[in-house]
Amino acid sequence: MPLASGALGIECAAAELILLPQRAAYVPADRSLLVADLHIGKAVSFRRLGVPVPGGSTVQNLDTLTELVECHAARAIVFLGDLLHSRHARSPATLRAFETWRERHHALALTLVRGNHDLHAGNGNGRQPGSA
Repeated sequence: MPLASGALGIECAAAELILLPQRAAYVPADRSLLVADLHIGKAVSFRRLGVPVPGGSTVQNLDTLTELVECHAARAIVFLGDLLHSRHARSPATLRAFETWRERHHALALTLVRGNHDLHAGNGNGRQPGSA
């Protein structure tokens, strides 16, 4: 399979891995994408802290994910930490954007390996992971 511009094919633990310029990797053997540090809701989190940043980063990140899924006919995404930026990322607009994206890709298997930001973002039920 020819590589897209800017992609680099490598072998890792006897498996083919394609490093993509969109800060992701593709595993052809199981048609999965590996994505780290997406930080959905980063802009809204910064604005809540009074840092003026432009909006739209969540939608741009989700659009990039869509392009990667469609380009590679991916069946799964493994998020390697920091899917969410903070508990403030759980704003209605951010959650609605992610829910809309998820509905569009309902057959896609999603796995989250929690990173430090995900741990701080919590479970969405007001409790931190591991709390009773």
